[in-house]
Amino acid sequence: MYFDLYLPFPMPYDAEEGGSKKNKKGKWKAIPASTSTTLTSARKVDCWDGLESRDKDGFARRVALSGHLGFSVVGCTITPGEPSNQVCPCPFQQSLPFPNLDPRSCLHQSGAGSSSGSPPLLQVSRYHMRLDDNRVHPLTSQNTSALRNYDILSVAPTGEKAFQLACTDMANPGPNQISIITLPLHERPFTFRFNRKQMRQAQRNGVVFELLYSPALFPSPSLPSDVARRYRQNFLSNAREVVRITGGKGVILSSGPGGNENGLRGALDVVNLGTMIGMPANLAKEAVEKAPRLLLLRAQARRTFKAVMSMPRIVPVPGMVDDEGKEDPIVSSSPAKRAAESIEQKPDVKKTKKEAV
Repeated sequence: MYFDLYLPFPMPYDAEEGGSKKNKKGKWKAIPASTSTTLTSARKVDCWDGLESRDKDGFARRVALSGHLGFSVVGCTITPGEPSNQVCPCPFQQSLPFPNLDPRSCLHQSGAGSSSGSPPLLQVSRYHMRLDDNRVHPLTSQNTSALRNYDILSVAPTGEKAFQLACTDMANPGPNQISIITLPLHERPFTFRFNRKQMRQAQRNGVVFELLYSPALFPSPSLPSDVARRYRQNFLSNAREVVRITGGKGVILSSGPGGNENGLRGALDVVNLGTMIGMPANLAKEAVEKAPRLLLLRAQARRTFKAVMSMPRIVPVPGMVDDEGKEDPIVSSSPAKRAAESIEQKPDVKKTKKEAV
């Protein structure tokens, strides 16, 4: 079972422009309550509402190509335009993009997916945020209920302060803990230094580092040739540095946005790419197989953080009497009750010795 946890899901124009905006002082304005409620109600019916036909067809082709290349799990990623303290409502609460392919859906269990001949494709939701040095992010207690609708939370730091915040505070266990830190490796050379201690601390908390190969190795044809060549050089050199620091552990490989539509590659091709950047062969295979699976299992604990895992059972006190004044037969026959009765029936040895004297 192979994983590709970054397939960008298109967002409606209203959702991209209806977010919070900056004022003259550089602070973010909150979304009015009416706007958020209308946005939520507009996305409740179907995840395709408000999207253009070309956006739907492009995402459908990308998902179909992922299934054809052998991937079994894909991450439908919601990416807001700019850093904000508000959360875009999850469009997958009512239905998935392709429920007939997901084995958890009723349509797939009824035989609609198997009749089409397509392999099963598990679809998970992901909320991806861009984090700059202003440290504006929506991972607050006010947005916990909205963030709980997503399976995975991830950030992409663009500066040294943002990277430090992502590895320390955002990676701590909690209801809003991130699971993935996406590193910008292709756009330019190092804009900040990768701190080994901070990266190890994030890995101890279960956070993995994600390398996106599609926008670097298969950029859009509209880019100039020199820019595309620079993207490939930056990605290969920066990815080798990340592998050198982490030893290849806690690293996953995903396709990512911004690349060519045909920039997806098969799972074994991605494994070969991992070996090219210095990863051992076993860790390169784990980057698309074992590491993402463990990531999803750890991300499930975020929804049940500080929650009751099972229904508590009240254990009555030995000798408890019910409302009718009768002793409970279960309690009266309990081991604690029998032990108490046996202690009462034993004679007092000390007292008999004193009486004999």
